[in-house]
Amino acid sequence: MHIRDFASDDSKELASLFRRAVREIGARDYNAAQIDAWAGGICAENLDARLSDGRLALVAVGEDGKLLAFGDLEASGHLDFLYALPEAAGKGIAARLYETLETRARAKAITRLYTEASEPARRFFLKTGFVVLRRRDFMIGTTPIHNYAMEKLL
Repeated sequence: MHIRDFASDDSKELASLFRRAVREIGARDYNAAQIDAWAGGICAENLDARLSDGRLALVAVGEDGKLLAFGDLEASGHLDFLYALPEAAGKGIAARLYETLETRARAKAITRLYTEASEPARRFFLKTGFVVLRRRDFMIGTTPIHNYAMEKLL
């Protein structure tokens, strides 16, 4: 596996990766309506626009060229995306991708990373030194859902 910069050509595969991660990993902690609302928020076009807006966006690529995970880092220190294929979960791929994002943040003199983490992401980020600031309860359309505001001081 290697990590490289995001390219616009990745958008369609990454949108599919996102939906699979939400549906298969997120389903352990959220109900069907919540999964549908969450997974419905990303398509290739809006993912491409977000990941091409100047933020650092990285992808983890398998030996076969398949995209395994992706993540981003905004100039403010915000991590908006960190998603892996369900079959890549627990294999250290997202951890390596996160480590690369954190290293790049440190190189840019960013002193605080923060994110809004789902239940499974909360467990991951706690292992990397993030702390929970608060639970966030909100609506996606008419569906109630929650995540966690988290941060890590560098």
